[in-house]
Amino acid sequence: MNIKKILLIQPPCTLSKSYTKEIQPPLGMAYIAAVLEDKFEVRILDAAVEGWHTEIAVSKQEIRYGLSFEQIAARIKEFAPDLVGISCLFSMQAHNAHQVGQIAKKANPKIITVMGGAHPTVMAKKVLEDSAIDYVVIGEGEQIITKLIDCINQKQSVSEIDGLAYKQDNNIIVNPKTSFIQDLDALPFPARHLLPMDKYFKINMPHGVTTRRSPNTSLITSRGCPAQCIFCAIHPIWGKKFRARSAENVVQEIKHLISTYGIQELQFEDDNLTFDKPRAMSIFDQMIQEKLDILWTTPNGVALWAMDEAMLLKMKQSGCYRLCLAIESGDQDVLHKIINKPLDLNKAKHLISFAYKNGFETDAFFVIGFPGETKQQIKRTFSFGRSLDVSNVNYYIATPYPGTKLYEQCVKNNYLVKDFQADSLGVKKGVIITSEFTPEELEKMVSQEKLLFYVFLLFKNPKAFYTKVIKRFVQDPTYFINFVKNIFKKIL
Repeated sequence: MNIKKILLIQPPCTLSKSYTKEIQPPLGMAYIAAVLEDKFEVRILDAAVEGWHTEIAVSKQEIRYGLSFEQIAARIKEFAPDLVGISCLFSMQAHNAHQVGQIAKKANPKIITVMGGAHPTVMAKKVLEDSAIDYVVIGEGEQIITKLIDCINQKQSVSEIDGLAYKQDNNIIVNPKTSFIQDLDALPFPARHLLPMDKYFKINMPHGVTTRRSPNTSLITSRGCPAQCIFCAIHPIWGKKFRARSAENVVQEIKHLISTYGIQELQFEDDNLTFDKPRAMSIFDQMIQEKLDILWTTPNGVALWAMDEAMLLKMKQSGCYRLCLAIESGDQDVLHKIINKPLDLNKAKHLISFAYKNGFETDAFFVIGFPGETKQQIKRTFSFGRSLDVSNVNYYIATPYPGTKLYEQCVKNNYLVKDFQADSLGVKKGVIITSEFTPEELEKMVSQEKLLFYVFLLFKNPKAFYTKVIKRFVQDPTYFINFVKNIFKKIL
């Protein structure tokens, strides 16, 4: 078979009714499309955005939004691709991704199906047990998918492709991911022109939800993380070494987004935008020097442990108005001895107060419920959260995603609930049992503390309370009502 036409599909999304719907361009697929479109006819189908207003209840607690599988089948038949690439970023979306693969094979059994993303990266063998999936791309996919297509078109063996999982003689072969793209500047900008950008702009519900200007969009400037946090699932995807685009390349993309789409606000989706301080400062300096009238936020979090006051002031000057701060725990021992996060809480508290005084909106992220953590330490985290000068606090429950050290620890010590399913994991759902707590206790503690925090926020920061509670209710009353119901359900 000679591959000429490629269709990349973002499946519809399954979501808890207590979560906020979000949508933004799938940059991973857009990068892959960008490296392929010079040689092949490429299309991207983001079923989630195309069917944004279509919601189907899949259980009492969950909905699925996006194009129906029948509509996706029609799109596949209309384009008649030779290869279908399927994105599966989270295990919770695995069922939808497999369904797309089955639809593609039903439309034409000769279609080659490839799945990529965080879930297939760490569950490659399980994914390939599905007869509808031919290949799995492990980690970043630009080089792998290019080599795979070349091998298929030239009728060569795929056995030497680094980071590819495939089937051979009824066996599943997984080639480990051993190399990563070092020169990220060599990659073309994501092929956003293949996406319905106007729909993302109109919906205006990106990651983090909060925006001040529209149109807005996301970008990624770096990959990889040298930190060793036990719950983080990013290492199998991007690796443990920090790799970054040059400041010049980043600013060039920002200018492209402004001139092409009229972008007025950006979401930096990096895991470590501020890790390399000289590079980060250079990006912010160039944004200032170029007089880019742009606002920006960091919904995926920033490396607070690598920041200082000078950097915060430079970020503010270049247009940053909101920071998401991944603190994880308010107990220093939990941070260092359990999570392995290189953060000093005294420094964190100082920088957060400094950011508050300089007009930043700030969201703090915490994770509770790790094996070895005590209820007293969890209470210290709650107390620390209340003491901060922040606009909002989000408490999540430790989630043992396959591929993480936390998952390995839980399996080894039998900490997982009996009905544990990787494809039903969520950051608000407890699945870890220790002598200190049960999943139900953790969920109740988080719900109680979230309610208590909003009471504190009402008196401590009325403006932030309006933004996080009143404005959210007006913006999406259904979500807000479900959110409140879920809190009181857990408490009672």
